[in-house]
Amino acid sequence: MANGAGDTAEIEALLEGVRGGRADATDRLFAMLYDEFRAQAHVLLRVGPRQTLCTTELVNETWLRLSGRTLSVESRRHFFNLAARAMRQLLIDRARTRAAGKRGEGHEALTLGAASDVAADEPFDVLALDRVMTGLAATDAALAELAEMHLFGGLGFGEIAELRGVSERTVFRDWRAARMFLLRFIGETD
Repeated sequence: MANGAGDTAEIEALLEGVRGGRADATDRLFAMLYDEFRAQAHVLLRVGPRQTLCTTELVNETWLRLSGRTLSVESRRHFFNLAARAMRQLLIDRARTRAAGKRGEGHEALTLGAASDVAADEPFDVLALDRVMTGLAATDAALAELAEMHLFGGLGFGEIAELRGVSERTVFRDWRAARMFLLRFIGETD
């Protein structure tokens, strides 16, 4: 999410403050990453006209979930995982609520690129995506974490490589493996 070296150092300092329980560090971290969270939320919310959340609402609700409890953040990577997971869970909760009322009417089949490559007018089934992500996690937790960081956290392969301390080529190779598993799970859920 954050790209500059200064940003990275400041994020690390703020994360240290969050670990220390400083509320001002939590607020400053949110303010620093707000635009990046909004950009990712915008991508995730391009699921068609039935979506009831707006970008700002998703980001703010995500932050409320994160700041509403004591965060035990181990690292920058862990923080971004928590944020991606919170955003994913909010979308799933909203989708379940909508599905309970409408029984899933109007959802199109899930495609692998749904979360990262979806066109503005091409809806996808968040609940189906959650099922395949859960299946991937049961098979390989590390690949599921990578997929969640990429699809829900909005991190590029370079950013994920930096967070994981591996090469971008390794992350790309792992992404290909994750995609293979996700495609298999998508076929099983149809």
